Amino acid sequence: MHTLFDNDCRYMSDSELIYEISNNRQIVSDIERSDEGIDLDRLFASLTPGRKKVAVAAVEMYKRIQSQQVERKQIRMSQDIYGVMRPVIGNLKNEEFWVIAINQAGRIIKKVRISVGGIDQTSADIRLIMRVLIDSGATQFAAVHNHPSGNSRPSNEDKRLTEQLKKAAALFNIRMMDHVIITNEGYYSFCDEGMI
Repeated sequence: MHTLFDNDCRYMSDSELIYEISNNRQIVSDIERSDEGIDLDRLFASLTPGRKKVAVAAVEMYKRIQSQQVERKQIRMSQDIYGVMRPVIGNLKNEEFWVIAINQAGRIIKKVRISVGGIDQTSADIRLIMRVLIDSGATQFAAVHNHPSGNSRPSNEDKRLTEQLKKAAALFNIRMMDHVIITNEGYYSFCDEGMI
């Protein structure tokens, strides 16, 4: 009996998988001739609306499952935060700001998306973040946002926000563990750089 992760698709070539998704030999041929390899955006754009909806939903579910598997571990360092959040925001085309509420044992209580922004910025309301942390009973937290540009270096606004968050959280005896800026290729940690 086949299971979800042990099925006939597991033994197919990339071309066979592309055909299975698209049911279109021309798409397979176009991708095989491309020097860039498999471009999921291009593949999904070529699908019928019904197939695209199912494929996108399956990818999103897989990303969430991957993220949840990492969440069971303790959050001790920036790499743990990156492991949890990269599947969620690492390859987005717009910025999002999230907060991870963490308990005394270093376990995630919950992850909350605070804001969705544009291509190169998003805003974060400090009062909303404090409410999330207090309501969840967090004793520590991590701020996380992505840079779609691929440049993980913090902006002056990122630095200012980090300082404000650290001060606001201290008033409630909540420790700011880190602020991590995520790209699809890597990350920047304020804690690792000695800025927290």
